[in-house]
Amino acid sequence: MSSSTSNSNVTDNLAMTTTNDSSSRKIYAKAVLAIGLCLAIAMAAVNSYLDSLGVRQQGVLGRVTEAREALPKIIAEPNELVMFFGSSMTRAGFSPRKFDRDLKAQGKSITSFNYGFGGLNPYFQDFLSRRIADEFTQNDRRLKLAMIEFNPFQTTQTRWNGAKPVIDSFLTLLASDKELLEVTKQDLTRGIHLFNVKYIRGNISAEIITSFFGRELFPPQRHQTFKDDEETIAEQRRLGNLLNEKFEQEYPDFDNAAWSYDWRGAGTIPEERSKETLTLFEQYYAVTQTDAAMKNDRLSRIRSADIEDLNFEPLLVESFINIVKNFQRFSDNVEVIMLPQNTKWITNTAAGKKRLADVVKQIEQATGIKIADHQHIEEITPAMYRDTTHLSRYRGDIAYTDYLVKQYGDVL
Repeated sequence: MSSSTSNSNVTDNLAMTTTNDSSSRKIYAKAVLAIGLCLAIAMAAVNSYLDSLGVRQQGVLGRVTEAREALPKIIAEPNELVMFFGSSMTRAGFSPRKFDRDLKAQGKSITSFNYGFGGLNPYFQDFLSRRIADEFTQNDRRLKLAMIEFNPFQTTQTRWNGAKPVIDSFLTLLASDKELLEVTKQDLTRGIHLFNVKYIRGNISAEIITSFFGRELFPPQRHQTFKDDEETIAEQRRLGNLLNEKFEQEYPDFDNAAWSYDWRGAGTIPEERSKETLTLFEQYYAVTQTDAAMKNDRLSRIRSADIEDLNFEPLLVESFINIVKNFQRFSDNVEVIMLPQNTKWITNTAAGKKRLADVVKQIEQATGIKIADHQHIEEITPAMYRDTTHLSRYRGDIAYTDYLVKQYGDVL
């Protein structure tokens, strides 16, 4: 074979190799593009399906999201601002428009908001309060008064263990990218996972999807150790249905918001309901606050929150201290409060009282604020609760709001 023929073959082989490499790259690129496109379509379909089922709008996720979205509007309010931040006990126990109405009668222009969220704990509330602080400080706005609930049974090891399935979803919903990046620096795998949950899965973790469908397929068993008689149960249903009908009649345009700006994050006040509706509520409470119902609720709180023994989770105590410090960044006055306790049904053990006293001391030393203990105020009676922990609407919330006006009206 001549050298010219040999060189020609080499050139041809190189050209063929180059052509094959180029062809391979195009095939790989198309494959990667196709896989990426399929993943994007699949995730869009999953997210669309989850939205159609209302996963994001359910429970605390929807209420937190709507409350956060309201912050720019709150900051633009012309009046002095008040916020009560806490758990579902705050949500049930504070009536902002009643608070504002009473203070207006004293010549004070206040706009207050209920930032109580059931289903959270201080770990998640720490991140939520950071976002609120960010919004206020960036806009050079201050709260005239921040009332922060310290809820002992929201801060227990039992409560923390029960929250683990929702940690990733709530964390990605509430944490900033900078905070998630800090997690990534400490744990690369977990950080990548959290960014994946936030940006690819739309804050919906695999655990919360499993939990959601698990509840749909296998509804959690309700522990009914004690049972009402059939006649009482039938009356509960009848009155419950009547109240639903009354609500639809009196609020036909209500959009089912989880957190209503018009209602300042809480419910309506008695002056806005008909006398017939208020009478129905009294009748409803009479048949739902039975001994059996209250005993079952107490057992539920012991199982889910260790409400009487109070074995505290150190991480949650530290998180609560952070919450107070976050509010101190942008509030003229900060009050830390323990809400009224239904002492007819909930009694802390001697060890629980000792642990609570130690934690209260720890919080006060870390924040410089003395906790206001409203657990045993005489203005609130056991008849003002709808269960063993939450004050009832149009009774307990009104009585407690009246008490708050007396306690904190002078600083406003």
